Amino acid sequence: MKRGRRSSLVLGAASVICLVTALAGTAMASPAGGVKGDPQPELTPFKLGNLHSSAGSIAMEPNGSLVAAYDIGVGSGRIQICVLDRGGKRCASKTILSPLSNDDTSSTPEVFITSANHVVVLQGACCDRSADGGDVLYSSTDGGRTFAAPVRVGFLGVSAAAVVGSQLVFTSGDDHDGSEVESLSLNSPVSTPSTVIRSKAAYDAGLGSYRGGVLLSSDFLGNSFYTTYAEYAKSGDNFNAAASYHTVGTFPKEQLIGVSGNALLTLQTDGHSAVELRLFNGTGFGAAHSVPGTAGGGPEDFAVEQDPSGTVHVFSERGLASPIYALIERSTSNGGKTWSAPVDLGDGINDNGFAAALDSHGAGLVLGAGEALAYPVLASQGVSFSLKSASIGKGHSTTGSGKGSPASAGRAVTLQVERSGKWYNVATTHEHSGGTFSFTIKGTSAGTFRNRAVASDLAGYLMYGYSNAKSLKVTD
Repeated sequence: MKRGRRSSLVLGAASVICLVTALAGTAMASPAGGVKGDPQPELTPFKLGNLHSSAGSIAMEPNGSLVAAYDIGVGSGRIQICVLDRGGKRCASKTILSPLSNDDTSSTPEVFITSANHVVVLQGACCDRSADGGDVLYSSTDGGRTFAAPVRVGFLGVSAAAVVGSQLVFTSGDDHDGSEVESLSLNSPVSTPSTVIRSKAAYDAGLGSYRGGVLLSSDFLGNSFYTTYAEYAKSGDNFNAAASYHTVGTFPKEQLIGVSGNALLTLQTDGHSAVELRLFNGTGFGAAHSVPGTAGGGPEDFAVEQDPSGTVHVFSERGLASPIYALIERSTSNGGKTWSAPVDLGDGINDNGFAAALDSHGAGLVLGAGEALAYPVLASQGVSFSLKSASIGKGHSTTGSGKGSPASAGRAVTLQVERSGKWYNVATTHEHSGGTFSFTIKGTSAGTFRNRAVASDLAGYLMYGYSNAKSLKVTD
């Protein structure tokens, strides 16, 4: 079984959409050009480069740009940094980070935006026997375009990491040692931090945060089944002190997938193989809710990301999915009680792990490990549409009106008519304040015409919005 092990805290900001207001137009019932059938072509994945990737992570700047960091197969332990403009399909800049001395990297490079243009990359490494350890921290003050010399930060290794307040907290987990935690300040010169050690061997480890505290999770394989454990150190505690961490959840027969914010994602190991979501509330966890479409087992990868609004997004790539090996996104804003419809983000068969960076609207990118593929994740928009009259005489007119959501004064809205199974652009207008729009539709020939309204996309932020089709009958 393949599973994504990245857990992260995304630092992002809501996008601001400013467009120019325009007036409604007049539509004529005659086709102006063909429209391809795929309603969301802007979701197509794209490569960040031709270098092979084994693992990576991604973070979002407050202005919406993104920084991806991933291992590459050129030179031992080298990391590719790719800075992406929002909505761009290629790296605006690329930088290679190289390990110190004879170090070999041992984990996913973890990238974080600590403030505007301030980027840090944490990489677990060993084993040149430096007294300061092998793990290194790279820092940039120009948005990831250049980096200062790396600084050693300890011996722990990195299985998961999160920025919690002004602290960078990371943890390791393997078959032999207990789960360990280190925390270092991002506001002072880096020094080797102290370490918290748990007694049980940890096979997987995850880190999240809740109200300025650290949410630590790991799993242990006993004689017959996995158990996932969750511990919490509240805000203001010393995150390097073992006494600060208290058990807040124990989940038998469940294997850890990841943690993001206060969202814990696990996999049932009792034969059902469903993925379970729970939210931490400061003292314990709410009820578990199964992610739709995840039961039944099979080759699979999963990743979890909680966006800044609190909405939880689960990404899955499974051999049992339809279409096979597609990367599917589902989201929930109420802890898993209800879920969005699945969104197909593209072919994920060449990837064996995923990391996401999303804004408060749930838009951003997913980074795949394998070919360094980027999968756009865009917020949906709704469009209502109705006809004042569904039947008019030839030469007469009716009004088609509707509303876009989210509203954006000035956004282009196109009226389309269907002919022979294809949609054709007829006229374009723009949303008024509150998202309203209207078209005057004139009947120029007899027949029945299916019409719909299509709100334009916003690259990197919104998908196209499609209304339901409405039939207009034109009589002689």
